[in-house]
Amino acid sequence: MKRLLPGLYAGGEVRAERRNDRLWAFEMKCNQLGRYLWFEYSPHGLWTSIGAWRRLDDGLAVAARLRAGTHFWDADVEVARRYGEDIYAALRDDPEP
Repeated sequence: MKRLLPGLYAGGEVRAERRNDRLWAFEMKCNQLGRYLWFEYSPHGLWTSIGAWRRLDDGLAVAARLRAGTHFWDADVEVARRYGEDIYAALRDDPEP
């Protein structure tokens, strides 16, 4: 990610913008998992909000977890959650639309 303007950083997979409330709003390329508001990193996905953070480094750490594939973004509660058997079970039971 590189700085384009003061308060605006962007890269091919992640971008961040400083909001008026002084938080960093992050977006990342993601695909939706099933019918849930769960998103996983995908280099070919759509830009998806992955939260707003006080520090730029906090948002970058979340983006790194998503990129590593160990976590996914749960938009309902706005938190990066670790993949686990309960998540896989929920996705297996999810009927395809």
